[in-house]
Amino acid sequence: MKKTTLLTLLALLILNTSVFGELTQSDLDKLDKMFRDSEERMKVYIDLKIETVREEIKGLDNKLTGEINVVREEIKGVKGSVSMLFAFVIALIAIAVGLPQYLLARRTKEMELYLERIDALSREVEALKKHIADS
Repeated sequence: MKKTTLLTLLALLILNTSVFGELTQSDLDKLDKMFRDSEERMKVYIDLKIETVREEIKGLDNKLTGEINVVREEIKGVKGSVSMLFAFVIALIAIAVGLPQYLLARRTKEMELYLERIDALSREVEALKKHIADS
């Protein structure tokens, strides 16, 4: 049985004409054309995918640029607020330091005026005492 199966397989292999077949130049040209067509289709497909990815990247770039511009505007707003806050703090410091100095200077000037009046009144009292003593 093994021999019969083996002989049958050998007979089928010998009778198969494709075993003795050769590729002609036209067969090779057909294969070459098939491969070139396949390459062209693959190039078109890859180019299409690359273009799709480029469009997605452009979209993301535009979106990121927009978001960056929004953040820049927010930073400008915060910068303006910080500048106003800084000016407010400087004004508070100026008031805290300057107001007591102003009040002290004003009080000192008033005290000098009072002292001058007291001196003038003292001289007047002395003059009156002297005038009373002389009379």
